Amino acid sequence: MQLMEGEISKQFSIANEQALARLELTFQEVSRVSQSIILNPSIESFVRESLEPEGGLFTQYKNRKYVEEQLTTLQVDAPSIRSIFLFNENGDLAVLSTNGASGEPGPEDLAAVMNKLEAHRGNLVWGRASLPSAVDPGGRRTVLVAARRMLNDELIPYGTMVMVMEESLVSKVLRDLTENGNGKVLLLEPLGGLLYSNTNQEETEQLMRLIEAGDPRPQYAKMSGITYLFVRHHLEPAGFTLYGGVSLQEIQRKNKDIIHIFIFAGIGVVLLSSLLITISTRSLLAPLADLMRGLRKLREGNFSARISVRSGDELGFIGESFNSMAEQVSALINKVYLAQISQRESELKAIQAQLNPHYLHNLFNELYWKLYNDDQAEAALLINAISEMLKYSLQSVKTDTTLGEELQQVRNYIKIQTELFTGEIETIIQAEESLLGLRMMRCLLLPVVENVFVHAFRDMEEDRVLRVKAVLRDGALQIEVADNGCGMDDSTLYALKEADALPENHKTGIGFKSVLRRIELVYGAPYGVAISSVKGKGTAVHIRLPVQTMPKEYLGEGNG
Repeated sequence: MQLMEGEISKQFSIANEQALARLELTFQEVSRVSQSIILNPSIESFVRESLEPEGGLFTQYKNRKYVEEQLTTLQVDAPSIRSIFLFNENGDLAVLSTNGASGEPGPEDLAAVMNKLEAHRGNLVWGRASLPSAVDPGGRRTVLVAARRMLNDELIPYGTMVMVMEESLVSKVLRDLTENGNGKVLLLEPLGGLLYSNTNQEETEQLMRLIEAGDPRPQYAKMSGITYLFVRHHLEPAGFTLYGGVSLQEIQRKNKDIIHIFIFAGIGVVLLSSLLITISTRSLLAPLADLMRGLRKLREGNFSARISVRSGDELGFIGESFNSMAEQVSALINKVYLAQISQRESELKAIQAQLNPHYLHNLFNELYWKLYNDDQAEAALLINAISEMLKYSLQSVKTDTTLGEELQQVRNYIKIQTELFTGEIETIIQAEESLLGLRMMRCLLLPVVENVFVHAFRDMEEDRVLRVKAVLRDGALQIEVADNGCGMDDSTLYALKEADALPENHKTGIGFKSVLRRIELVYGAPYGVAISSVKGKGTAVHIRLPVQTMPKEYLGEGNG
């Protein structure tokens, strides 16, 4: 209880300090309004002329109304300011602006505030006053009064300003400290006078004696049979001092409630722990025994062993995992036997799948010679191109080819496209003779070239240019496929660069996605594909491959 009392006291001290900081903002706002009034040249001129009025009565009335309107405008920004009194150097009231039911301060109250002023200083001084009020039951209202000498920008005094404010200016800021009637507060203005308090006269006098003792540490005071803990905070440089008190009985009551909660919670935890220990002991040992028996059977080679799952907790999950593991091991053993049996059948089916297109290739070959002998050279060359592409496609994609073979298939594909579908296209294929024998993966360029015809030239009828160029650069084989087609926007270009984001309608042949993925899997960094495109101006695909040569026996067959 002592620890909790100390902690609650510390929290109240922090709340008291934060309340004083909020009061500083309130006092700064009042100071800002007063500064706006004092430095207003129209107000200064009117207050000075009130000593010796000049002009007619109407001019004086018009000037007064103008000043009152300016004061009213400033009061709108600070609604707690109920009245503003401006006195000239003779002490005569020059102008009054009221907002509410507050009357003019009495002579004694006004004199008490005026006595605090220094003629050569323009600081605000604060005090309390009891003013006549038409709405309060007693006919009077306690208000806060702030006054200051009116100095122009040359520090020459020309009058005195008095502002009357509601106590709510302070009380609403200190509301958190006095909620539920359990808190006491006392606010002193910079000169040591009482500015605000929610205590009665006897309690206020008791607190003032406590303040005069000057002890900065927390103090205890008994009021109306209740002991309060008071803390003190001083606001620099404004000079206000706030004393805040909290009832120790309230602190002790909260402490007892917390202790009762701790006691009941502790008893509940002990009972619940005992119950959980009993249940967990019973539910833990039985599944573990079943698991041990199942493991022994599995070690002996009995893969049909299963254990019963008694719960849905971690042990139940382990039991289910054991059963699943035993079942998967048994299934894998069966699959191995079945795979061995069906392996020959799979090989026969694969051979049969390749025989059918092989006969189709022979048929195209016979058709080529038929057309050639009938003097139909163009058609024969077209059939020959189709036949070569078919023969090329019959070989496994895992079988490497040469750059020369790949470029030849590109020429065949372009010939078929231009003859049957798209019309004339200017094609530029550049590769040195020494590069044609370099080894590369099969079907890397065809999907890229196909994309040019399907997408880049889809809306073009003429002036179409396709360039394929292969060079050695930076120790790698660089192949560029460029066109002057429609190009791509940023979203499509991003989708092509991100292989997983490619839409299905971009697959051509083995697919552009396959080209990217195969290079990534087989060669890895720094090899790959780079794409650049400008909308309406064309696209360039740069393929970077390692420099590899074909075996001599392959080149000897004339395939280079």
